[in-house]
Amino acid sequence: MHLIVALPALNESPTIADVIGRIPRDYAGITKTTIIVIDDGSTDNTAAIARSCGAIVISHPHNKGVGAAFHTAVRESICLNADLLVNIDADGQFNPSDIDTLIKPIVDGEADFVTASRFKDSSIKPEMPWVKYMGNKFMSCLISKLTKRNFYDVSCGFRAYSKETLYRINLFGKFTYTQETFLDLVFKDVRILEIPIPVLGVRKYGKSRVASNLFRYGMNSLRIILHTFIDYKPLSIFGF
Repeated sequence: MHLIVALPALNESPTIADVIGRIPRDYAGITKTTIIVIDDGSTDNTAAIARSCGAIVISHPHNKGVGAAFHTAVRESICLNADLLVNIDADGQFNPSDIDTLIKPIVDGEADFVTASRFKDSSIKPEMPWVKYMGNKFMSCLISKLTKRNFYDVSCGFRAYSKETLYRINLFGKFTYTQETFLDLVFKDVRILEIPIPVLGVRKYGKSRVASNLFRYGMNSLRIILHTFIDYKPLSIFGF
């Protein structure tokens, strides 16, 4: 099986080399591992550092958003005939050694979409600002309500996708994609699994480009969620 590990990156020069260097190259059931960095309009030397570490770099001419970066990762994975795609942030909040835990259910045929969960196991809940934690909980409750499923963390960016899922997924949000993914895949009856994985609640360097303004993040995310829900359940909105 061919595994692609994709890292969306925007001005991550302090951490990109460390993250790439800690990505394992050998996994059970995997014969080939390819690392791709999606440089989303960085103005520092993120792309040059990633290339020097042996990664394939795809650069956007300007900052398009983490959702657009994920679209690029999916497109490239399909072009390279990947069997699995793992998406991991380049800021160092996730431990690359946990990739093996994330892909194992897919390799074993038990799931098609696996996501790291920061809140499913309360004993490993990361330290983070209270308002950010409550925002994550609200999004999880909202997606759970809309899908009639129980999810604990719908905003974590550390995820694994099977080949079939890559072909079936349809996402349109460029600002973000995390909550939209759950709606899209639940309504398509894709097998989804949340695995508790410890992560850092706060970046070591810099600040989040997506959630730096929590009000803006919330409003943009809600807009994407509403558009997606209308696509799959139009009568629930227009009928009302």
